[in-house]
Amino acid sequence: MNRLVSVVALLLLVACGDKVPESKAAKELGNVPKQTMDKAVSGVENAMTQGAERLKDGDEKK
Repeated sequence: MNRLVSVVALLLLVACGDKVPESKAAKELGNVPKQTMDKAVSGVENAMTQGAERLKDGDEKK
């Protein structure tokens, strides 16, 4: 009987698992990889811009 109650409870949780709202902490944790990638892309773009400016300044001085 105890196992039956456990199985029924588990099935109910699984059935409505997609309807349970995510907590704010879970959403923030899920956004960490995206934020890391955005920060890395931004850093690379800044480095490329600085490199291009230095090359341009070097060509102008010649």
